[in-house]
This record gives sequence, C-alpha cells and structure tokens, in this order.
Amino acid sequence: MGVTHPAPEPESLGRYYETSNYISHSDDSRDLFSKVYQLVRRYTHARKFQLLRKYSPASTLLDIGCATGEFLAYCASKQMKVQGIEPSEKARTIAVNRYHLEVFPEAQIDHLDDQSFGMITMWHVLEHVPDINLRMQDINRLLSNDGVAMIALPNYQSQDSQHYKEFWAAWDVPRHLHHFNQNAFEKLANKHGFKVVEVVPMYFDSFYVSMLSEKYRSGKNSLIRAFYQGFRSNLSAMGSQQEFSSLIYIIRKMV
Repeated sequence: MGVTHPAPEPESLGRYYETSNYISHSDDSRDLFSKVYQLVRRYTHARKFQLLRKYSPASTLLDIGCATGEFLAYCASKQMKVQGIEPSEKARTIAVNRYHLEVFPEAQIDHLDDQSFGMITMWHVLEHVPDINLRMQDINRLLSNDGVAMIALPNYQSQDSQHYKEFWAAWDVPRHLHHFNQNAFEKLANKHGFKVVEVVPMYFDSFYVSMLSEKYRSGKNSLIRAFYQGFRSNLSAMGSQQEFSSLIYIIRKMV
C-alpha cells in the first residue's frame, strides 16, 4: 500500500474539498466532465444496488462518505432504511435538504449501535481517511455478523495508472492519503477480521479517470484519446490479474 507523504495535517484536510472542482461534493453539471460524471453516477446507482442485493437481503444500509446522497436516495426509493456519514457540511446539506435523508457528521459514527447495519458501503472513500485501521474497526463493529460491506477503491496497478504515471488522476493527492492494490486491501481486510469474497470491476472508472488524466497531462480535453486509453485499460484487465482502474471489494466478517 502506498501513502501520500507528506500528508496534510488532519485539521487542514477540509480545505482541499472546498472547491467546485471537487465533483463528488457537488451536483453541478456545467462542464463536460461534470456532465459525464453525473450521467454515469446515475447509471451506476442501479448497478450498485443490484450488487448489494446479490449478496444480502438486508434492509439497513450505512453509506460512509455518502457525499450529496444520490446513492442513498436511490436505495431509499427501494424501501431500504438508510443512513449516511459525510464530513463535508456542504455535501451533507444537499443530501438532507434535497433528499430528506439522515446524514450525519463523521463524529456520529462513534454513536451508532453495534451490529446495527446489514450493509455498509464506502464508494471511493477509504483512500481519503487518515486512520484506515480505525475505520475498518468501525465497519467491523457496526456490521451485523451476517452482513456485507462493499468498498470501492482506485487500483494503482491498473494499466491506465501505468500509462499516465504521475498524471494519473486517481492519485488525487493530497486528498487521497492511501493508495491500494488488491493485495494491500486484502491484507488490511484480513487484519480487521474480514474476508474478501469477491472483487468486482468498475468499468466506467477507467474512462472517466483517463479523461481527467489527459487534461492533467496536456492541459487539454481529449475525449478520443481518453476513450481509447480507457478501453485499453479495461481490455488489459480482462486477463487473469483483473487489474481494473477501480475495484469493488465485497467483504464479510470471519465468524
């Protein structure tokens, strides 16, 4: 596992998210990247929900790092009892006011009841957390013994990461404090009493990350090059190693 060094001080982390360019805390659709992101995000809500249902019939869901709450709102529309944790006041306000969700500041996680959720999700969130061991302990405490957790992370061993190198958008320093490959996450999960039961690719991420990476590298938008590189990355990952740009780790407790 890689780490960002030097990492920002914990008290200064919030300012790196206080920008309209940080798209997951925004519902803005003004530019091309934002429009693509919002379109794909709406499509993937249904896919994520189907994945949850494949592994658990539970009706209680906690989404840690729920941002503006679109995924929680989708799950609520499917008669699930949902709650969210979101450190950003701006994103939390959108989730509460627009979707009428129960979304709490990060400190609230310590006050949730043990084993009170059948499902816990973190969609591209764990890499932002200063103390990942503490967060994995939280998940273990809050998840029911027969529950399932799903954690999505960028994969620095993907082909698009190797292609773009220092311009790879999913490094996203200094917001991303930790950088994972499959082996690193499995070790972390095992350390905290979980087993990885499946690893599922996030196919769209290679295209979106390539769009951003092209802009970082050249200063210009290049949809054609980004699409080609995203396709190459997915094609490369379809071999035995399954090194896709982003991966969802489905984990259960070792009980």
